[in-house]
Amino acid sequence: MFDPITGIDFREHSWKAYGRVSRFSGPLGDQILLISDPKVLASILVKNSDIFEEHDWFIELFRHAVGPGLFSSLGAIHRRQRKALNPIFSIPHMRSVVPIFHKITDELLDALQAQVTDGPQEIEMMDWFGRAALEMISQSGLGHTFESFKPNADRNDFKDALKEFMPAAARLYIVLLIFPLVSKWPSKLLRLGAAFIPLPDVAYIVKLTDAMHVSVKDLFQTKQALLEEGEIQLANQIGGGKDIISMLMKSNINAADEFRMQDEEVMAQMLTLMGAGTETTSNALARIVQLLSEHDDVQENLRQELNGASPSSGGELGYDELMELPYLDAICRETMRVYVRVPSSPPRTPKSMAMWLIFLIDTLPQHSPLESRTDSIISLSRPIRGDPTSDASLFVPRNTSVVVDILGVNCDPDIWGADARAWKPERWLAPLPDSVAKARIPGIYSDMLTFSGGSRSCIGFKLAEIEMKVVVSRLVKSFRLLPPRTEVVWRLGHVSTPSIKGSNGITPTMPIVLESI
Repeated sequence: MFDPITGIDFREHSWKAYGRVSRFSGPLGDQILLISDPKVLASILVKNSDIFEEHDWFIELFRHAVGPGLFSSLGAIHRRQRKALNPIFSIPHMRSVVPIFHKITDELLDALQAQVTDGPQEIEMMDWFGRAALEMISQSGLGHTFESFKPNADRNDFKDALKEFMPAAARLYIVLLIFPLVSKWPSKLLRLGAAFIPLPDVAYIVKLTDAMHVSVKDLFQTKQALLEEGEIQLANQIGGGKDIISMLMKSNINAADEFRMQDEEVMAQMLTLMGAGTETTSNALARIVQLLSEHDDVQENLRQELNGASPSSGGELGYDELMELPYLDAICRETMRVYVRVPSSPPRTPKSMAMWLIFLIDTLPQHSPLESRTDSIISLSRPIRGDPTSDASLFVPRNTSVVVDILGVNCDPDIWGADARAWKPERWLAPLPDSVAKARIPGIYSDMLTFSGGSRSCIGFKLAEIEMKVVVSRLVKSFRLLPPRTEVVWRLGHVSTPSIKGSNGITPTMPIVLESI
């Protein structure tokens, strides 16, 4: 189900053989439900989200790693944090950060143009997309730059720690098997215990965690000092004081006591932003660029649309102009539908930890594990296939692992049509089938579950969308994209990542031939 290479094929077999609800037996008797029934998922993600929650030890893992942020909170605390952050991810704020994204894209295009001055060249794009994504989230989110496009920008403690933390954690799966037993210990006590484990990666994880927290604390204290001097000082910084954390800190000053975030919570949101907003965007950009290189007709149609678009006030296209381009929007939506970043959330209960831990550590929190906290009965949209006694309802015992099959919903032929697995941007240029609306998919983005749904959906999906549209629009206007000379395959992981077929897949790689226009 979670194999990096064959996982998608297994899902497709499961849909055809068993339908929208499947039950599997995991290690030590663990029961795992794979669910793509929209009606069931509406109950799990929205109506009964207090029954189907992340496992306690998983929440504690993120609390120790990043602090008391969105990924490491439940219930009233999570709702309070989300309420404070929601206004900052509003459309008006998205409009204000688009100039930042254009400036970063200028640097990206300059770097790429320098490599194709002598004609078309095959360029490894993942590194460049990674730099652009890092700058976009750091400048719009933290008001900070890593100067990623400068020649000497390869080394940075904070940046390196963000990149290395998940792979290093995955290598420690044997040690982490005992984590549920000690997850509620204070962080200082866990740190003391880690000093007695004679494994180099344990010390390395501690070093990476320290680097992240020290860097975030320094950034936070700098912003705090600027705020105390007055907003004029903050306005002179990168992003003009309109970055997400600056705005959060300003609103936090005047918030009522019951809604005010503590300093540790604000710093945790800083780490959460950086961790969740870099690789996801860079890999989504790689997928779109690969698809455009393979579909020259789609690429040319998009280029014509972009060349015919006019910014409302000179310069580059703003938020509203970009969001009103139907073909660009169709390409982004269709890519997000068919090629989701993580096709599902793996089951994560103590029983199944030994088998699933590597994938568990390596999965994004917005697709995080769910476990039924009580016995419950949920309604299905149709009876279970092959069960003549089914009455279109499902009994879910307490402690059952629930896998939200995002790809199964996004590519269900009964919802999207017989060509549901095909990448066809033009499907968004006409009315969608009535079956899409009737399915009532509980997602927050275009009748899909790509960014999940309910109270724990991806709060920054609009930010990710406009990042992609800025980069893709500028890239297609500047270059003709041609397929690479080697075959690229995609592997499942904390995000779906590209690599050269036959390689070990450790380092994400997306070569594309660029020809300057």
